[in-house]
Amino acid sequence: MPERLQLTKNAQFFRIGSPLSDEIVQEVLDAAADNITLDGEFIIDSFRQERLLEEQEFSFVYSVKVFPSTRPVYFLDDDFKDIVHAFILVIEVDNYIAILKKSCANISDTLEKYFTLIGNKEFSSSFSDEDVEFQKMALRNMTISDRAMRTRSYEAANLKGLLSTHSAGRSIPFYFKLRQGSKTKSISGSGRVVESSSRESIDDIGVWVRDQINLIESPTSNNFLDAFASKIELSDVLELTNPNAILIESSSLFERIEKDDLTLAYKTRKGKKVSVSSRIFKKLECALESVYELDDELNIVGGDNSSWVRENKKTLTLHSKTLSKFRVVQNGKEITLQKFIIKNGLYSITFDDPKYMYFMGSCFEDSSGVSEIDNILEILQPMNDMSKVRSEKGKFDKSASRFSKDSMFSLVEAVHKNDDYIFCDDLGDEWADHITFNKKDSNICFVHSKHGDPSTSASNLHDVVGQGIKNLGNMYFGMDLMLSKLNNSLSYNYKSSSGIETNIARIRKGDPDQFEGFLNNLLKDYKLNRRCVLSCSFISKSDVEREFFKIKNKAPVRGHVTQLFWIISSFAHAAKDMNTIPLIYCNK
Repeated sequence: MPERLQLTKNAQFFRIGSPLSDEIVQEVLDAAADNITLDGEFIIDSFRQERLLEEQEFSFVYSVKVFPSTRPVYFLDDDFKDIVHAFILVIEVDNYIAILKKSCANISDTLEKYFTLIGNKEFSSSFSDEDVEFQKMALRNMTISDRAMRTRSYEAANLKGLLSTHSAGRSIPFYFKLRQGSKTKSISGSGRVVESSSRESIDDIGVWVRDQINLIESPTSNNFLDAFASKIELSDVLELTNPNAILIESSSLFERIEKDDLTLAYKTRKGKKVSVSSRIFKKLECALESVYELDDELNIVGGDNSSWVRENKKTLTLHSKTLSKFRVVQNGKEITLQKFIIKNGLYSITFDDPKYMYFMGSCFEDSSGVSEIDNILEILQPMNDMSKVRSEKGKFDKSASRFSKDSMFSLVEAVHKNDDYIFCDDLGDEWADHITFNKKDSNICFVHSKHGDPSTSASNLHDVVGQGIKNLGNMYFGMDLMLSKLNNSLSYNYKSSSGIETNIARIRKGDPDQFEGFLNNLLKDYKLNRRCVLSCSFISKSDVEREFFKIKNKAPVRGHVTQLFWIISSFAHAAKDMNTIPLIYCNK
């Protein structure tokens, strides 16, 4: 009967900790077949059969179940269901098992109870840099800020030598595709290995499983991936530091629900289940986009007063009364939204020590460590008159020809008074609050301003960092785009957000008639550098230094300080990835 199976090379691998018994294997198979149709029968049902391949001088043990299951038809109001056929194949080789499955029930709990997942780091150590070409890679930045870039993906014929690794130490690779000779293989953060191939027999799959295990047990040096964040045991991290904030990976969560066409229902106070309305869905989506701090008891601050994070032996899990009220229907089985989030690793947790992060069910360490703190502090440039700033733009009247002296805009223009051109691009289709050009220093500056009360909270910095990162691409404008902006929006006087027409020219300095020739020469200058500046009156360099030195010395800090560290770091690396110099004007 197993000869009927024709499968692709797509499996998860696990290490067996203790001798494998019939009861454990049966428990895995039963859990997988939990969604078999009522009165359904197994099409194939083999248990721990040995397969001997004489030509290969190799044998393995396999167990397989093939059975019918149902899925709801979501596009009809009636109670229609699709019948699909599911399978699970368990292959045992030495001290490992490989799981191949499709459309069966969730078996994560059972697998976690008895086995240790082989992560992508172990697979990546099984091949040498010289033998492979990294063609695609997805990275999760070690930040949970809602204004920082969280994930990035890259694709090329070979990323080695093309992908900058200066910020790799704080990036977690959770997916990569590589070519090794004629073979193309992808490896995900969940430990799933997929190798391009036609459908093959169970014998061929068994040989392939053996080959993967041989690779795992024969690691080689790998310089390229060593630059990225490395996996570390959670127990080791918890001995050194404590969790301080949590983020639900809401984008991935809702993309997964939409892509798999899953039903989301809600359990009312009376215990009745109803489909989630658009209003409740948007409310849930908004709530899950927020970052929540954890108190000393790991309770979630600002949540529903009944949510917390639990420390387990190998994992950190989220518990929420609100999320438990929602239900997700997957493969005909209903589970709570909380369990769905946990089982799919759709949450991230940061620690008091910012070089650690919990992501997709594993803990990672920033391989660059906090050694970059000194480099981050160099970004902060105190301005003498920053303490005199009282507002972002000042007060306006129709006769005003300049921004108020105690405004941030006025300070920025004073700092850049020696530049050749200063444009105020605030409001409308803005690239920055100010854009400046300096031929002597061969630079173009985009300045984004934000005023606020002095604080080490990350919340004030979120918006301005988001603006800065969003407009990094605009810093590489073409001549036509810049001249179009000059001849259109910049040719008018400044109009405040409240609608007051002023006499403040948006071209704050420079002759517009000479600008085209000036810009043409500047863009040809081989020394040309671009600077993305955040001008923030609420940041004090001395306050930030004090808190960041605590991090450097492994002293405890508040969760918002950790977030501040990561958001400044994210801004710095995002700018450097675009070959742009990051700067922050601040208070002393």
